[in-house]
Amino acid sequence: MMRMRKHRVVTRLNPLPLRGKPESPGVPMMSLSMQDRQAAAAAVLFSTDAATLMRVREPGVQAVIVEPAAHADWQAEVAAAVEGGRFVIPRATLVAPRWESLAHVLESHLPQVGLAFETRLALIDDLVALAEALTAIAACHRLMLRVFTEPPTEHCGFHLDTVAPGCPPYGLLKVYNGAGTRYVDAADVRSMRMFYDYLALRERLVRERHLAPAGQAQALQARARALDAELPFLRPAAPVQVVPAGATVAFRHLDVREHGSNHPSDRAWIHCSPMAGAARLVASFTPLDAAGARQG
Repeated sequence: MMRMRKHRVVTRLNPLPLRGKPESPGVPMMSLSMQDRQAAAAAVLFSTDAATLMRVREPGVQAVIVEPAAHADWQAEVAAAVEGGRFVIPRATLVAPRWESLAHVLESHLPQVGLAFETRLALIDDLVALAEALTAIAACHRLMLRVFTEPPTEHCGFHLDTVAPGCPPYGLLKVYNGAGTRYVDAADVRSMRMFYDYLALRERLVRERHLAPAGQAQALQARARALDAELPFLRPAAPVQVVPAGATVAFRHLDVREHGSNHPSDRAWIHCSPMAGAARLVASFTPLDAAGARQG
């Protein structure tokens, strides 16, 4: 079975909390490789303060997970409508030239049915606030929002998100309801080469399964499940962490030119959606222009 652990969310601001592996007695840090030292220093920060999201820019910070102390009432209505199939957003990629324009994009795109008028406005306001937060973090203007409601599937395993060459390597993720996103600590990754071997094999199994007849498809699905249970790119007994549903995650992305290389494991956040459960509302934000770029 996959090893999963849900973190207790706490506020830790100063000093910078590190979630890397502690140095073993008698094993000096200098005996580790440069990549191992970088991974051991990678940090995942936890807070209830949205202002902490900015700290993903700091050296040594891989992700910042913010779970508010209390959730607004409208979020419970959204969760019930999504899980009950009354509010459905087909998978879409939306582009906004500035965060201020996203409200108009969402107003025309989000379904008019399934939520109370005030709840729908609150959801739009929340998504716009996330877009504003990303532009502050990434010093960008143009951004992309991937948004959808659907039940989890086994299609996608552990992966990392990328940005176009020269774009700021940061993004935001919020899952409004349902099972939380899984992730692994950078220090627990044996090597990125092993991770990409896992990724390539899993993607091949998924492709072949969709093309295979029923009997072969079941065997291919079993192989993919066994691969997900083993997670061969992780150190022995390394746990899989779980982000609390409703939390916002600011996390490092990878320059797409580095994808597939044996780069340090702290360069991006390796994560995975759950593979079963009720429908979820998922929003993922990515910058589309270079850091510091300004458009009129």
